[in-house]
Amino acid sequence: MNSYKKMQAVVLGLALMAITTSCRQNSTTVIETDDNGSTKRIEYSGQVVFSKDKTGIDYISKGGYVKFERNGRKIEAENDSKGKVTYKYDGGDGVAVLGADGKQFLAQAMQEISREQDKIRAAAKKAN
Repeated sequence: MNSYKKMQAVVLGLALMAITTSCRQNSTTVIETDDNGSTKRIEYSGQVVFSKDKTGIDYISKGGYVKFERNGRKIEAENDSKGKVTYKYDGGDGVAVLGADGKQFLAQAMQEISREQDKIRAAAKKAN
């Protein structure tokens, strides 16, 4: 089995594990990939509602969060104590509004997270 096939098997296994755990209340989902040195890590917990255009986050449930890291760049979003979404971009302090670079990275992150969720759903559908 070549390394690409092994990587596919690992990713599929992680996706199936994520599916089985995502049915539980307050579960955490973690997806990590390393494609020839290009790394990506997605972690989220709680209920997360993306904007309609999937470039931002409209809502995160209390205690919920989203963390996204690609090749060393990071963005985190969580629910503050007042029900609003706050962000930390590349290690910065929590803010309610991101600058242009942060907004662009958040949009890329949301699209990548959405694609990964679609893969997980497709794998679950195929398994049934």
